[in-house]
Amino acid sequence: MGKKFFLFRRSDPVGSAKRFSESGLDIPILGIPADQIAFMTAGKGQINITFNGAGMYEGNEMFIGDSLEKTNVTISCEEGKEMKLIESIMGFVSKDDGRTIMKFDVLKNSASFGEVVVETVTDINSKIKSQPTERISQKISTGDAASRFRNIVGGINFGSRANKPFLDYNHELLTGADDTTLTLWRNSGTGSSAHNLNNETGTVTVQTEATALTTGLSKTCAKFAANAFLNIPSVTIEDDYTIYFVIGDPGVGTNSFGALFGDDNGETLGFSKEGYGSLFTMRHDGLDGKPFEADTDTDENGSVRYNFPDKTRTTEIGSRQFCYAFVIRRDKDFNVYLHNHEGEIVAFVPAFTEKSTSKTTTKIKSKPTEKSKGIYETKSTPIASKITAGATGRTDGNLFLQRLGTAGTNITSSFSGTLARFGVIKRDIGDGGASQLAKNLYSLYKPIL
Repeated sequence: MGKKFFLFRRSDPVGSAKRFSESGLDIPILGIPADQIAFMTAGKGQINITFNGAGMYEGNEMFIGDSLEKTNVTISCEEGKEMKLIESIMGFVSKDDGRTIMKFDVLKNSASFGEVVVETVTDINSKIKSQPTERISQKISTGDAASRFRNIVGGINFGSRANKPFLDYNHELLTGADDTTLTLWRNSGTGSSAHNLNNETGTVTVQTEATALTTGLSKTCAKFAANAFLNIPSVTIEDDYTIYFVIGDPGVGTNSFGALFGDDNGETLGFSKEGYGSLFTMRHDGLDGKPFEADTDTDENGSVRYNFPDKTRTTEIGSRQFCYAFVIRRDKDFNVYLHNHEGEIVAFVPAFTEKSTSKTTTKIKSKPTEKSKGIYETKSTPIASKITAGATGRTDGNLFLQRLGTAGTNITSSFSGTLARFGVIKRDIGDGGASQLAKNLYSLYKPIL
């Protein structure tokens, strides 16, 4: 009997090839020999296939109580047909009928078995682990007793020394009595006290006792009034980086988040735009053209549709989203990604730099609906003239941070809301690392029912 294979396509590839995924959200295409099946299990409306010998590493040295989870793939199926799907896969593998590939393709909404559901990227989840798991807690290992807390900052395990943040303003070191003016926000990152936040313009208060109904968060946070911001001792990052932050949206919610960070003159700015929901926008130092803008409420470029802020007008915890965790990463090639609280890539901005010879644009041919994905036409246009600092949508330039809560002198469109955490890592921690970080941040700060 000829060898048989599984072929999974979750989305079109974005950026460079990936060889592991802690969360299962960032492997676009995966092929695995069917003879590596260890076992299959089922949940309501899904099955999980666990594989032997399909990880990144041949040998592993781990602490007592730690293990490296086997590669596994979760596939959605029609409710009530979980056993039938497992039986169908077993039959395919065992028959010598000339067929060799079992295909599960979200982009074409097709699969080798009728019981499978592959309508959105959430219908396939491929986990290829590279970090050990504590068998009892089922969480990523924090190491031995001696080094357990070395990579943990403000309740978040960053996994390695290289991934520890340079800036990290979190709930643990936010100083001040409840509802008083913020006077000091200590930096927990490797940039040390030289990058403490101790100056403010406008009204920024500390919220230590307020409930989630008034802050949108479960931890101590800073509340920014309109036209208020904090001064960041200047930080410049030249190439790849990772930014993360957690925002609260209490009360009946807001329509947009506005500018959260930037520099004094407004060349660097991000991450959203006042008056616009579901819009990711950024520009970097040395550039004065229109910032790039990416609509998150689409599924173009392999991203997941995500609408923010939640416009549901209710104050009841659990009835809408109150806590927003985001991770922004720029890779070494100057592609930019936005991850939401579920770890999904909700916006991808292809690199457009001073050295680019072409520019990629996307045209919507068919808008997405609740039942179907959008259809997009991607076009690459050659560039004959020199790309200037005034060109629209560039992704290069240094990340230059001087302000938290606004960008530039126009503070009328500044961020207004609650902020429990803001941090910067001086490297791209990758899809897997960013996805896990976003989920961990949300888990830590989300309101408790």
